[in-house]
Amino acid sequence: MWGSQQGGGSRDALENGLKGLTNFLRAPRLPGKARLNRRDAPEEVAADQAGPSQGGGDGGSGSSGHGSSSDPSRTGIQQQQHQQQPPQQQQQQQQQQQQQQQQQQQGATSPRPLAGGDAALSSALADLRMHGSGEPSTSAPAPDAAPPAAAAPPSSSRASSAIRVAKFHRVLSEPVVDLDALRELSWSGVPPELRPLCWRLLLGYLPPNRARQAGVLLRKRREYADMVPEFYDIENSERSEDEIGALRQVTVDVPRTAPSVPFFQEPVIQNSLRRMLYIWGIRHPASGYVQGMNDLVTPFLAVFLSDALGGSMSEWGAADLTEAVMLDVEADCYWCLCRLLEGIQDHYTYAQPGIQRTVFRLKELVRKQHEPLVAHMEHEGVDFLQFAFRWVNCLLIREVPFDAALRLWDTYLAEGPGFADFLVYVCAAFLARWERQLMGLEFQELMLLLQKLPTQSWGDSEMESVLSAAFVLRNVWQHAQSHLQA
Repeated sequence: MWGSQQGGGSRDALENGLKGLTNFLRAPRLPGKARLNRRDAPEEVAADQAGPSQGGGDGGSGSSGHGSSSDPSRTGIQQQQHQQQPPQQQQQQQQQQQQQQQQQQQGATSPRPLAGGDAALSSALADLRMHGSGEPSTSAPAPDAAPPAAAAPPSSSRASSAIRVAKFHRVLSEPVVDLDALRELSWSGVPPELRPLCWRLLLGYLPPNRARQAGVLLRKRREYADMVPEFYDIENSERSEDEIGALRQVTVDVPRTAPSVPFFQEPVIQNSLRRMLYIWGIRHPASGYVQGMNDLVTPFLAVFLSDALGGSMSEWGAADLTEAVMLDVEADCYWCLCRLLEGIQDHYTYAQPGIQRTVFRLKELVRKQHEPLVAHMEHEGVDFLQFAFRWVNCLLIREVPFDAALRLWDTYLAEGPGFADFLVYVCAAFLARWERQLMGLEFQELMLLLQKLPTQSWGDSEMESVLSAAFVLRNVWQHAQSHLQA
């Protein structure tokens, strides 16, 4: 009799385990931008692709899999028959039941082929079964399990990464790329190898129609190549006083670009920066070149060079940076910079009113969220413009390591033209991370900390924590616009 009870307990445990797995794989999806800290969620792929189960509407616990445990009368008859049978026959039946349970377990834990025959996703889901998802289960947690953090870093499992990359490939392989779907995916980070294409698409530099992309790219690169001799490769005697002044300012600023990244000190790179920044300033006389624009080019330069050369900046040498390579990359950087600055051009016109307005909005938002911090800073005589002007002017690039800045830009570009408004929330979330330290400091210490925050060891997880907090802030305050009115 004990053996019969033990077998029933194993079956119940198996059913509970399978039900928990089913719930995990079919968890309801969150809005794309709220999925920041679960961006690789494999359950979405299973829910999207597998469809409803044939056995019933509850996703896997229908009569075909566990019908013997769902009918009490049938169970009672089976128990009576079991007691009346000889011990040898009972033992044989128990062995058969165990074999059936093993077969059911294998069938339940093996994912069905995904609709559409997507080999990449099927392989990734199989990898998920072997290595785990890295995501918390939606079933009841163990007694000692801690509740998940509100802004936990995303899963780094190989399966989740493979699924995520497959999703990008699916969107990018369509004849006409769905930009909304691409933005939703990119908001939570773009795989490095796909950044060059995704960034060009998100900025509108490339059209979503794949058949037109190669022609547009060739035409825009030729157009930029024609501008170089027209505007840059001329004698100073042919330039106006304003143009000479702009060239002088660019020449002074370029060596200061990303001083912590040795690659940007290469003479070939600095010449490229000088050309494109000067040409941008000449072709946009309303603002002209403004200090800080040199920092905004660096993410484009690194990402598009990775497309041309492969690998990373640490692997590139001067011999790789041929004139043909640099001119094409330079053209892509120039046009993408144009697209980026279209939405924030008043940041760089006379007196930079866009930056002034953004810093004011930032202060009012922080006052609503962290009023004691603002009161303390005002008491110590700290003006937000003294530290936040640079944050807004350079879009926080100077405040975090370069690789973390690239992750930040994935979200900026996914936001589209409205990213300047989102920048207010990003800066507020960034400042809030240091609230505890700031509250105990006086003026001089406050300024030293705010101008050189200890972010040297930051990576994607820290950057995503800030972005997650910024997303929450926007959801709370975006409909209460009084804090955003200058």
